[in-house]
Amino acid sequence: MPAGLPRQSAAAAGGGLTSEELVRRSNFWRDNYNPLRGLTIARVMALFEQAERGAFAETQLTLRKAEKRFPVLKGFMEKLLSSIEGLEGKVRVKEQLPAGATAELAEGQRRFLQGRYDLLQNFKSSLAQIALADLRGYTVLQKHRFSAGVNAGAVEELYWLEPWCWARDGFYGDFYYNENSQFGVGLGSCAAILGEDCRVGSEALPRTDFVLREAESPLYEIALIAFVSWLMGRRDYAGFVEIFGLPNAVVVLPPNIPPGREMEYQAVAEKVARGVSGALAAGSEVKFPGQGVRGESPYAAFCAAQEQDVVLAGTAGHLTMLALPTGIGKGASEEHDEAWRKIALAKAVRINDTLQRDFDAPELAAEFPGAPVCVFFALGIKDGEEVGELLDNVVKAEGVGLQVDAQEISERSGLKLTRAAAAPHPEEDGGLKMESGGTDPLAGLARKADFNLIKRVIGAAVRNRKDGKSE
Repeated sequence: MPAGLPRQSAAAAGGGLTSEELVRRSNFWRDNYNPLRGLTIARVMALFEQAERGAFAETQLTLRKAEKRFPVLKGFMEKLLSSIEGLEGKVRVKEQLPAGATAELAEGQRRFLQGRYDLLQNFKSSLAQIALADLRGYTVLQKHRFSAGVNAGAVEELYWLEPWCWARDGFYGDFYYNENSQFGVGLGSCAAILGEDCRVGSEALPRTDFVLREAESPLYEIALIAFVSWLMGRRDYAGFVEIFGLPNAVVVLPPNIPPGREMEYQAVAEKVARGVSGALAAGSEVKFPGQGVRGESPYAAFCAAQEQDVVLAGTAGHLTMLALPTGIGKGASEEHDEAWRKIALAKAVRINDTLQRDFDAPELAAEFPGAPVCVFFALGIKDGEEVGELLDNVVKAEGVGLQVDAQEISERSGLKLTRAAAAPHPEEDGGLKMESGGTDPLAGLARKADFNLIKRVIGAAVRNRKDGKSE
């Protein structure tokens, strides 16, 4: 059975066709359907109303075209997904273990769950699809498990299913697999048209087989309205350029044209006015009445306003443009990068919640039945700037006499640090050292530390680790 299809019996396949052939046949009409033809604001409003009732097929197919053809939306998605791909995730033990839990149980759960995540073959793309729920409204991923071998039963991949192949029984109803993307299937019609076996949560499609995320207020409504307005602005802009792109000339003929030669003078003047080179009689004058109009086009600003709406909504007001700002120094660029870092961290919280509910909980319940959950999966970002900030806090804490746990700092910074057994003299190196051996320039954090040197050393260590060099 191909990836991404719900369970299907041979009888249900019908006609002796394989599942692959059925999928190809059901995709024929989608390949030839272009929802952009005749797309207007009124049509977009009708699509939104359908989506509120759970009839997603036509809305999602339209959004698919917008994602491919609206430059700012495509750029936003690429930037967002690249930020998500910069996230590093790991299974962590809860700071406060639940009642009845032991450290041994927590460590066993951590090793088991981390092993399950390590087996996922499409982990990064799965994270991206979960993040795109904020744009599309929802994301449905199906768990495909190893069927044989030492990993039998473990999840091999989280296969994402196209958003236009889903319907819903109302705004808060169950999701139904709409294989043929039938239009208009939504509130009150899902069960009758698609059947119980296509409902997520049914015996045929258990809820535990899926990772599903919904967004309360997705971006697609703002994006599609902006897309249609942008298309209209671009169309009018093209017409404006066609009319005023090249200056139109008017030739004023000289006075006292010899009688009988008026038509000859007029023919020469028309040729010159149309942009054809030629000579005019003495006293002729060429004017460009539309010259002042050429620089007064409102369409560029109109199209830019549509793009800005998408960026503002997609970045929660952090940015108004996708491109890096320009200027003297790196201040503006650093602020731009910091904004994307905050956006990625905000997405990480939502991704974590989804995975903890739909992946962590079922896997742990199957392996540790009845045991309290002691661990969780979490995404975060580890870069030079974050490590530097962490080190700032370490220096400040130990500077006022507070001892910092070396293991925690190692986990959060990504550097393997241990605390020296004996406290050295304040004028000598000591304190934290790297496991790789040798005296660490970070020594003496609680004492006489060179703050700028510490930041430079940490930054160099992080860069070397990213480049694959030894720490």
